[in-house]
Amino acid sequence: MKTILINPPQNTRYPQPPLGLAIIAAVLEQDGHTVEILDANALHLNGKEITERVKNADVVGITAMTPAVNSAIRIAKEIKRENPELTIILGGPHATILPEDTITKVPEIDIIVRGEGEKTVVELFDAIENNKDFQNINGLTYRNNGVINTPEQSSIVELDMLPFPAYHLLPINKYKLHPPHGRKLPYMAMMTSRGCPYNCIYCSKPIFGSKFRAQSPGRTVDEIEYLISRFGIKEITFYDDSFTLNKRRILELTKEIDSRNLDFAWSCETRVDLINETLLQAMKKSGCYMIAYGLESGNQMILDNLRKKITTEQIRSAIELTHAADIQSVGYFMMGSPGETPDTIRQTVDFTKNLPLDFAQFSVTIPFPGTDLYDLYLNSGNKSTNWDDFIYASLKSSSTPVFETEMLSKEELQEWNAKAYREFYFRFSYIWQRVVGMKSFGDLNTNIKGFSMFLEMII
Repeated sequence: MKTILINPPQNTRYPQPPLGLAIIAAVLEQDGHTVEILDANALHLNGKEITERVKNADVVGITAMTPAVNSAIRIAKEIKRENPELTIILGGPHATILPEDTITKVPEIDIIVRGEGEKTVVELFDAIENNKDFQNINGLTYRNNGVINTPEQSSIVELDMLPFPAYHLLPINKYKLHPPHGRKLPYMAMMTSRGCPYNCIYCSKPIFGSKFRAQSPGRTVDEIEYLISRFGIKEITFYDDSFTLNKRRILELTKEIDSRNLDFAWSCETRVDLINETLLQAMKKSGCYMIAYGLESGNQMILDNLRKKITTEQIRSAIELTHAADIQSVGYFMMGSPGETPDTIRQTVDFTKNLPLDFAQFSVTIPFPGTDLYDLYLNSGNKSTNWDDFIYASLKSSSTPVFETEMLSKEELQEWNAKAYREFYFRFSYIWQRVVGMKSFGDLNTNIKGFSMFLEMII
């Protein structure tokens, strides 16, 4: 059964590898299916081109996060118009959170796979091939005289038992990291763990949930070694929600990288309360050049409202430790969170300027579906569900940000966002720090990318 898995167009200059599709493709290949990944986002394909590429498929699977779901729906409609008998499956975070709403509004979608899909898709494809009923397959939403939701998939995926993602099906030379990340090409992303035990008000965990699970260090480094030897990968970014949640695992990981003499640059994302000096030094030695931290605010009340469970003192300590370890730091900040006022935003902007941060990224708080923040957003009388506007750090549309508060209008949030960028990057002390701190071509490349990010956001 020929299957094509589609990553829909998302109008970005920095396409990222669809790791979810890649692991689903690997599982299906392992089960004997013929699979192709069509990354329409990276390849810049339009609807007509996508429809032409899938005309000989038996099954089409499409993935979508909330900002891309409208694009996925448009693709589904165009494909179905040309081939009404083709089975179209939708998966990903948005469909998992709003399965009935999505399948009811979009008759072109035949089946939704909810949550972690590895076990579900194998059972589903067996049922499709052998004309079996879907009712005994957990994790599905489909039509059969109405919309049917089967129970949640109860099995927890054992990550070490999964095959490597189907990297060979991806257009690897098309991927590049968003500035200021990105020192070398070709680059690839990896996810070495699933689940996040924290409960931030703005975060949704529809796919992997709250139970933390991780690959063993040896399994992870096997995959790294495969990427380097097979595809010549020179840089990897780890997209785990909290990469250093298990510090012992990361220490063992860095030792394994060192013992195999693997030479590649890498970066990750984590929390300020999940690092220490020993860990940072080991990460630096194994090739880590940048860590992105979700800092969100410089005001303690706002941090508490967001349920971050960190303090401004922890933020300062972590950034100073990262700086001392000679690892560059990126701080992610949000504006327009619950309780936000012009005074709290001013405090955040001043706070960022007094940290030894290498880069700061400012965005407007987005209430994604499935979060407590989204419920608060709806309860406040907001009705907009134009999912195209639910994009971090996007202020290029008159409808972005998607909502406003009593204290801050949309226009004021836009102004504060641009002001934060100008004040952080247009400082002589900061510019001088970037110039004198350059030690390699990689540093120069990172600075150029960071500057391009800044220009992108304010122009």
